[in-house]
Amino acid sequence: MILEEATKLASIICPVFNMAGRLQTLKEWVGKLSSNPQIEIIIINDYSDEATSAELRAIYEENENLKLIEGNFGNPGSARNAGLEICQGKWVIFWDSDDKPDVENFLTLLNYIDVRSPDICFGVYKIFNEISHLTSESPAWSSDTRKDLNTVARNPGIWRIVFARDLIQGLSFEPLRMAEDQIFICQAISRASKFVFADNQIYTYFTGSNSHLTKNSAALQDLLPAFKKTSEILKLSTGQVAPFLSLMAAKQMMSGSRHGNMRTRFGLLAEFFRTKLFIKPTFLNALRAVIQTSVRGA
Repeated sequence: MILEEATKLASIICPVFNMAGRLQTLKEWVGKLSSNPQIEIIIINDYSDEATSAELRAIYEENENLKLIEGNFGNPGSARNAGLEICQGKWVIFWDSDDKPDVENFLTLLNYIDVRSPDICFGVYKIFNEISHLTSESPAWSSDTRKDLNTVARNPGIWRIVFARDLIQGLSFEPLRMAEDQIFICQAISRASKFVFADNQIYTYFTGSNSHLTKNSAALQDLLPAFKKTSEILKLSTGQVAPFLSLMAAKQMMSGSRHGNMRTRFGLLAEFFRTKLFIKPTFLNALRAVIQTSVRGA
């Protein structure tokens, strides 16, 4: 496929599922950005109910530079793929419908990276706990690319990552309910050679809600196919991205072992031996670090 020339500065791709009555934050940031002719917003409604669809159509009618796609996708990855197929921005970012982007800081970051021209830019973010109402901030950067990539691996939110569209040409999200974003990040980072770690706080991630897929038992079983895919990427990796990929795979293995059913646990163990990760020092070091972090947090 030949990549068409970018006609926008940036594309924001945002999947929506079952959000009736909870779209006010999305409506606000769309309203702030829609009048900017350089920004393309693509909302993908993974159709679940007519009320969500009606609210999204109303937002679509009220705003410019907004594209609305509706369909039965079944998972966030497939919904994002529908947006990837039509996006026209030089830069691409993926946001979630239940979080709060910082529009002003995002626009400032775009101008900064458009001059620097990295393959990937990582912003910083805040986490808001909806139960405790406490806010925490993402770890600071160290000015060491390998260390900063490991920081990303420990906190791999795709919503704070800006990708160059030509870097991710041909990539797509796996049709999984969990960790599909981690696989995409791993694939993109494996292709990249120039990274920018910016101090712009571009996103607030909301956690604690029972609706999050991280609390969905069925979705957690997708950590097995995710680990298989990440292991394949790791097997071909070298250089400064190998520790990053090892840490991502180790986290998936640990999470699946803790929260998966017996089939998932046995599958993870079988994949660990099949890929001979047990003889890879980089992976074993990453797994040791994940276990130590888990024990301290227990």
